[in-house]
Amino acid sequence: MVNPAMFGVSSQQMQQAKEVGQHLRMEIIKYPKQGRLEVKFLLIDPNESYDLRDPVEKLCDQLAWGFATMFDIKGKIVNVE
Repeated sequence: MVNPAMFGVSSQQMQQAKEVGQHLRMEIIKYPKQGRLEVKFLLIDPNESYDLRDPVEKLCDQLAWGFATMFDIKGKIVNVE
């Protein structure tokens, strides 16, 4: 099990982060031959007006940081909207 404190995350921050899971589910589609994956956040309740931009931005930043830190992979983030 990973201890979030190892990454500088407090228990309060973890609780706030878990709140996101009350609103969203995710779908990951992988294309191994193309070296590509697609991550979609979907509202648990489609009638809810939860803003998907924040979790998308945070996941994107965390993914870029993680690959740069762990594997020294550099790249860019392309915003399509």
